[in-house]
Amino acid sequence: MTAPAPAVTREDARLMDILQGGRCFYCGEPVGAKATFDHVIPAAYGGINTPGNVVLAHRRCNRMKGDRLPTPEEIARLMRQRRGSRLGLWPPITALAAAEPGQEWVTVARAVAALKG
Repeated sequence: MTAPAPAVTREDARLMDILQGGRCFYCGEPVGAKATFDHVIPAAYGGINTPGNVVLAHRRCNRMKGDRLPTPEEIARLMRQRRGSRLGLWPPITALAAAEPGQEWVTVARAVAALKG
């Protein structure tokens, strides 16, 4: 079994804010001090509270996203933002980027299960 993933710290949140240009990950508008953490891979489907699976978002954008998986465009943007960053990407996100159309949930489930060993 693997060690628990690190939780998101204040320093992580500050770095996310810098990498995202002070903007909500989903709508692109300034996010300000009322930013919320959104799980890129939703917690309902095995997503965890680790810097590699969290972005800053407006509360309303977070609610509107709900439990859906990120779009290919959102994955590509996250990969660009996190390239070279210590925040990195949670492995199921990388797996999702390579998923065949229609196989996204299966790909995520397998990647999450593989981490649980």
